[in-house]
Amino acid sequence: MEEVEFAIVGSGPAGLTAAVEAARKGVEVVLFDEHTRPGGQLFKQIHKFFGSEEHYAGKRGIDIGTLLLEQARRYGVTVRLDTIVWGLFENNILGILNGGNPGSVKAKKILLATGASENPLAFPGWTLPGVMGAGAVQTLINLHRVLPGKRALMVGSGNVGLIVSYHILQAGGEVVKLVEAAPNITGWGVHASKLVRCGVPIEVSRTVKAAYGNNRVESVELVSVEEDWRGIA
Repeated sequence: MEEVEFAIVGSGPAGLTAAVEAARKGVEVVLFDEHTRPGGQLFKQIHKFFGSEEHYAGKRGIDIGTLLLEQARRYGVTVRLDTIVWGLFENNILGILNGGNPGSVKAKKILLATGASENPLAFPGWTLPGVMGAGAVQTLINLHRVLPGKRALMVGSGNVGLIVSYHILQAGGEVVKLVEAAPNITGWGVHASKLVRCGVPIEVSRTVKAAYGNNRVESVELVSVEEDWRGIA
C-alpha cells in the first residue's frame, strides 16, 4: 500500500490552494481528482473577478487556475488525475480507482475539497430534459463549447445567474427573460447592466410555478411572489 504525508481529494480552487500552501511549508502533497484536468470551477469562469488584488481582482478564473497550477508544480505537488476516490476507511486509508484499476493510499492527513453541488429549484416539471442548473450550462458552454439550447429562461439574479446568462448570449443563444423571486436584483449591478444593455428583461418578485413539455421543456408558467414568498394566484 502506498503511503503519503498529505492527501487532498479535489483539485479545484480550494484543493489547489491548500496544496500550494502545504507544499510551501515543505509538506509532501498528493492531489487526487476524477477529472482529466485540474482547476475545477476556475476553468468555467471566463469573466474577470471582483474584490481585492489579494483575491485576484481583475483576473479571469481561467487565468487564476493556470496560476495555481504553476505554483503547485513549482512546489512539487503530485497531481493524479482521472483518479476516483471512492471510499475513506479506518487509519486514513483512501480507496481509489484509476483507469479501472483499484488501489489504496494511506495518508497521515486528508483534506476533502470535493466542491459544492447546486441546490435545484423544485417545481412541477423541473426534471424535464432542458431544465438544468446554471453550473451545468457553464460547464457545457465554457468547457465543452456546447450551447445547451437556443432560447433560455434564467431563474435567479445572483452573480451566477447574471454571468451565465451573459455567457449564453456570448455563445449565440437567446435569454428571453431573467426572473428573481426577491424584490431586487441580488448580484452585482455591473453584471445586470450588461444584460439590460443586451435587451434581456429582468423581472423581480417573480419565479417559476411549473414547466411543461413532451419529453423536453417547451414552456414555463411564471408567478409573481408576495413578501412572504407565496405565489400570487
